[in-house]
Amino acid sequence: MKKATMKDIARQANVSVATVSYVLNNVKNQTIPDPTRQSILQIARELNYVPNLAARSLVKQRTGLVGILINRTSALPYWKRQNYMSLVESLEAMLTEAGYHTLLVRLNPLNPAMDVIRERKLDAVFVLDVMDEMFYRISANFVEGVPLILIDSIIDDRLFNQVNYNYPQALQAAVSSSAAPSCLVMESYYNKALSEWVIAESALPQEHIHIVNNSQEAQSELVSFLALNRDKHVIVINEFLAKAVEKTALASSVTAICTCGVPEILLDSTTIIQFQNDRALTAYELMTSVFREQYDTSLTGSNQFLVEVLQ
Repeated sequence: MKKATMKDIARQANVSVATVSYVLNNVKNQTIPDPTRQSILQIARELNYVPNLAARSLVKQRTGLVGILINRTSALPYWKRQNYMSLVESLEAMLTEAGYHTLLVRLNPLNPAMDVIRERKLDAVFVLDVMDEMFYRISANFVEGVPLILIDSIIDDRLFNQVNYNYPQALQAAVSSSAAPSCLVMESYYNKALSEWVIAESALPQEHIHIVNNSQEAQSELVSFLALNRDKHVIVINEFLAKAVEKTALASSVTAICTCGVPEILLDSTTIIQFQNDRALTAYELMTSVFREQYDTSLTGSNQFLVEVLQ
């Protein structure tokens, strides 16, 4: 007997597949009339629809094409470009070695156009640093049958696997690296939940945290923050941003949490914290485990994969 799909439900309910996805995944930020919602749920029950959390119904004839979705903006600062570049380069190398073709798609973070994605049949999709409110607009194109793996993003939805650095572990190590009180310099993220997580785990007061934005005033604002915190140990997330801190000569001590994989750019006097891999390896292994049907969130109880600090 053929397994029911979201398309089957959408056809009977006379709604779009995206609407069915929103209802079945209990998306909170979508306004869907209750009668429509109840109709979709009833049809899903009648068809014995089973959510495909581990992508077990992947099409047998794969295209060998994997998508990497990143944000595109003219104001992207160099430290964030380097962050993107290091991950994409590493992930693309692993995919190529395994025989996949990589489709790199740059999306407008405020208005992601999905036409280029819809025209291609992808075996898997990696999404980097996605805006919380834009995620379901993107994911509606891939919900069923295609593994969608989030990187540098936190989304409150167990349907989607998420790979992040273990920032709590890294921050704890950074604070412990100096007896002086700490302050934190971090890059801005499009994913608000990730920013909030990092800030909360730092356990530092708001006035001792500086988020470097993408504006033209970013450098002067960074200098002002460091001048006010000369007596503190400066923890910096992203080694290219740490390099900018070094160049100001305003920090008495610096610890860099390296997220780009190039700690060698930093001074010998800077304390370095590295991770066991660059996120790409964890994300790639997660994709292959899904293909081999070795992973199921319903069995493990978690869809969060953290890259540990290198001891």
